[in-house]
Amino acid sequence: MNFKDIKDKIRNLQLIGKGWRGTVYKGVFDGKTLAFKIPNKEEHKKAIQKEGEILSIVNKHKIGGKLHIKGEDFIAYSFIEGKPLKDVLNKENYKNLILQLFQQARTLDKLKINKDEFQRPLKNALVDDKGKVHLIDFERAKFSEKVSNITQLLQFINSLEYFNIEKEKLIKLGKEYKNFPTDKNYEKILKTIFKENNNGF
Repeated sequence: MNFKDIKDKIRNLQLIGKGWRGTVYKGVFDGKTLAFKIPNKEEHKKAIQKEGEILSIVNKHKIGGKLHIKGEDFIAYSFIEGKPLKDVLNKENYKNLILQLFQQARTLDKLKINKDEFQRPLKNALVDDKGKVHLIDFERAKFSEKVSNITQLLQFINSLEYFNIEKEKLIKLGKEYKNFPTDKNYEKILKTIFKENNNGF
């Protein structure tokens, strides 16, 4: 199936974003509000298909917009209603939102999927009206034996004003986890960031 085969059947089709490899539209198809990602060039088709493959995997762990169609030159997934993390994050909710990022980053690490954007999640994560964090844009994600989602997230933590943790301590935690990405080292990171620093979750 190609995008041109269903384009005329999509209601209220509108452009919502354009990246390096793909352009994203929003529209209603088969009674569902979906996001449609279309490659900008012929050579970007494989990248879009790969993103669809990754979405089909992470969806099983309740991550990312639910994939509905994986066409030959496009993918369509559930449109997520939410605001960018940068517009929502504050001193009242940061612990809950950051914890959700850690949980999803840990899952991706276990799946050996590197999203390659956790050092800057302010624009690549949406928060819905229930306070749930949704990761979006898996365009740069790839399968890798050397994943860095948690370690990248630690870099982001270091840039936030809400946490008061020594930079050297974060670096040490990151190195330990990078060398041995075990549950024990992951829990050690959470304990240091949340419990020691902020008296619990």
